[in-house]
Amino acid sequence: MRETETDILIVGGGFVGASLALAAARLGYEPLLLDGGGMPEGEDPRASMLSASSLGLLRRLGVVEAEDCLQPVREMMISHGEREQDGGDVSPVFLNFPGKDRRRETPLAWMVENRRLRAGMERAIHRAGLQRWTPAMVVECEAASGHRMRARLQDGRSIRARLCIAADGGHSRLREYAGVETLEWRYEGRALTAVVSHEWEHSGIAYEHFSSSGLFAVLPLPGRRSSIVWAESTETAEALVRCEEHVFLSQARRRMGGERGDNLALESRRLAYPLQLKLARSQGARGMLLVGDAAHVIHPLAGQGLNMGLKDVLALEKLLGESRRLGLALDAGLLLERYERMRRFDNLAMAMIVDGTYRLFRGDGGPLRLMRDVCLGTAQASPWIRAMGERVTG
Repeated sequence: MRETETDILIVGGGFVGASLALAAARLGYEPLLLDGGGMPEGEDPRASMLSASSLGLLRRLGVVEAEDCLQPVREMMISHGEREQDGGDVSPVFLNFPGKDRRRETPLAWMVENRRLRAGMERAIHRAGLQRWTPAMVVECEAASGHRMRARLQDGRSIRARLCIAADGGHSRLREYAGVETLEWRYEGRALTAVVSHEWEHSGIAYEHFSSSGLFAVLPLPGRRSSIVWAESTETAEALVRCEEHVFLSQARRRMGGERGDNLALESRRLAYPLQLKLARSQGARGMLLVGDAAHVIHPLAGQGLNMGLKDVLALEKLLGESRRLGLALDAGLLLERYERMRRFDNLAMAMIVDGTYRLFRGDGGPLRLMRDVCLGTAQASPWIRAMGERVTG
């Protein structure tokens, strides 16, 4: 079977891989996108929080065109403690961004449902005429002659590329082929996500509440709708996925504490997934670069997973653009060195901030509660800490 040649081979057709393929095509390269296939468009109940830079990139690539799919997040409120119905009380100390005393015109971030984002990505790929093979699975990837990489697919086809990008998720097979080790651990329990409609307006306010069982976040969506991200023990999360709809809504209403009214309706299927931190020890190796979840997976409590991946895209877009303007070959070694400098510290810092926040709010007891109150109170009173928090969230 004849071997296919391409400038850039991108393995993984999710949001990050597809965005990178669109960005590379706009620069004049001829990328080949390998998409393993995944969840059908209408079945994904997840939503993503986009920073200003991420939204700017997606608009420029033609992925986000309609404003009605976006919900601005104008305020974020963080609290902790047990709800009254759980035998406890919510701490009076809380943290809010940016604060009612300085509401700003520019939102902290924007929420968008993944199904809407995926539909926009499909339209952009079609308009750009990207070469995409799907479903396609790489079973071997190795260095070839002429400083190129060769990938062999499960169906027997072979591809030779000047540059190979691994965008194939947290369980990246390409990362394993390249021999890149990871720093990783699993957190207790699972995160459950779903979309609900409610009777009260949300006014663009996002709530994150931490209790001894984990995070419960209510994130605004267009209309009187919100995305729930609910961390629980594995057994409880799986039970909430399987239980009758009215039982799930009753439990969600308890957790929400009346923040969106009493009348809730489920608008999506329920999905539970494991919680983990995974950080590649290098941004690539052996002629390959890592982007998105192949390079970093973090806890969803800050909603920054996709933003970290799109920052990878922005960094590589800059590097590939410079290579194109200067007529430089796609030397993976040189690109990796510069890519490491641009992304390594930011990825590590975000992972540590999120992990530290998780550990601070995990567990119960007097000393821990006092520490959380002190930390939240200090952050609420400190303009520069709140400014840093705004930077992390948006």
